[in-house]
Amino acid sequence: MANILVVEDQQDLNQIITRFLKNGGFEVINSYTAKDALSKLNEADLIILDIMLPDMEGYEVLKEASKKGIPTIILTSKSEEFDKLKGFELGAEDYITKPFSMLELIARVKVVLRRVKGLEESIKLLNGKVEIFPKKFKLLVDGEDVNLTHKEFELLLYLAKNKDLVKSRDEILEKVWGFDFTGETRTVDVHIKQLREKLKDYKFLIKTVWGVGYKLSEDKE
Repeated sequence: MANILVVEDQQDLNQIITRFLKNGGFEVINSYTAKDALSKLNEADLIILDIMLPDMEGYEVLKEASKKGIPTIILTSKSEEFDKLKGFELGAEDYITKPFSMLELIARVKVVLRRVKGLEESIKLLNGKVEIFPKKFKLLVDGEDVNLTHKEFELLLYLAKNKDLVKSRDEILEKVWGFDFTGETRTVDVHIKQLREKLKDYKFLIKTVWGVGYKLSEDKE
């Protein structure tokens, strides 16, 4: 049974979310401040995170959660594209704006948990120079660990599992994020850029197919 950390400073809303999660079969840990949430990260399998918290922005919690490989769903009233892009850049699995459907929130929690649990087996590229370990949430480049956010890792894994196949930005959003984020395809470009930087000498693995999308290929051309 998954432990969900709910980080929301509005006590009534926090308790309503808690009740729905428990009815859905989840264990719940409650936090009302960022500082308290940071102290409870190691207890969580997934985080539902408000951005506007009384002591500091929820982005600070998101950063630490991403470092630990804990999937996070942002739940906030901040609906501007800039805020959504920032959330995804920092490693959010999903972004839900208030007001929201409680049933949809539970559905998205289940989707994220299924996706994270479904990661498995090792994929070797370039004769092992680049190696992906889905179960361990691990990437090795020339034998050295490379830190990726959950979303960066899942994006790389999706492209690797579909090697040499061109994937459109819309398709990537639907398959990797789990929902159709039509109109927000720039977040794919942001994550691709970050992945290429982390692949260093092997950034050529991820190729842009102009006017279509991206593909992962071991060919240098």
